[in-house]
Amino acid sequence: MLKEAVGISVLLVAYNHEKHIRQALNSLFGQVFDGPIELVVADDKSSDSTLSIIQEYEGADPRFTFKYLDYSENLGITKNYKRGFEACTSEFVAVLEGDDYWISPCKLQRQVDFLTAHWESDVCSVNYYVYEEDRAHLSPRVPASTGHRFISARELIADNVVGNFSTCMYRRSALSRLPEGLFDIKSYDWITNIVLAKTSLIGFLEEPMSVYRLHGGGVWTQTPHIDKLKAQLAILPAYDALTDNVFHEDFERLSSHLRHVITVSQLGHVAESVGKPVFRVIPTLVSLMPPVFIMVIKLLVPVAVMNLLARVVKRSRSV
Repeated sequence: MLKEAVGISVLLVAYNHEKHIRQALNSLFGQVFDGPIELVVADDKSSDSTLSIIQEYEGADPRFTFKYLDYSENLGITKNYKRGFEACTSEFVAVLEGDDYWISPCKLQRQVDFLTAHWESDVCSVNYYVYEEDRAHLSPRVPASTGHRFISARELIADNVVGNFSTCMYRRSALSRLPEGLFDIKSYDWITNIVLAKTSLIGFLEEPMSVYRLHGGGVWTQTPHIDKLKAQLAILPAYDALTDNVFHEDFERLSSHLRHVITVSQLGHVAESVGKPVFRVIPTLVSLMPPVFIMVIKLLVPVAVMNLLARVVKRSRSV
């Protein structure tokens, strides 16, 4: 008796992604996967041609059934994900954001196989490349390999290796257990996966199969670095509460680290703003010194200090 092919849901989350959505869809439709695919389109009232581009793919592949969610109102990313998860009906749910794309045609099948074999995991993530669009630079999130490992909630708090929703496949039964409070605040992949990892392990396939795009159109990409750190620090108490304070010490360690990094970053900005005028004056002062005085300095001042002064002068000329 032939085994019935496993069906999956793919949640496509999009907002003004007309520049990138075709690459995302092509990577989805190019998947080597035999089962039926429910494509849940959660467009958050795009004002460009994102939705019409998605509609062009209807009927192109008999494996796909399209399900469009209401796009008459802009809900914001958290509420958009909430309704998207609720609309998925298959046992396994993969996510694809409209400005990301997959680079392995076997991604979905590999994740289904993993979750089928590993009941201790409610989430299967994959390694991915970070693509800095303005630099045309691709780099793997962690070194590439062919194996897998497991990630705990505490490890994820310390370092969000999973990185973004487009790397993830979930058991729908686990998504249905997410607390309502998760969607009352700004919740992204990080806290979603921490909550799920409270009761299971995250499977992480070490072969890069997805690309996370950093581009000028992304809200998070445009946010200054210090503001990102401050926003992360401010939300940690809510994340701690969502996980019933089980990971309180881990969140406290992260908070302490973030406060330190913010302080150092702010001091660096102050030093730079004060130092620039000083650096500009240094070449003038050096040029006014008598040659004999400079020779005496070279004889008396240690080489290391002279090298430092030379670097300062060089930097001042580029300021």
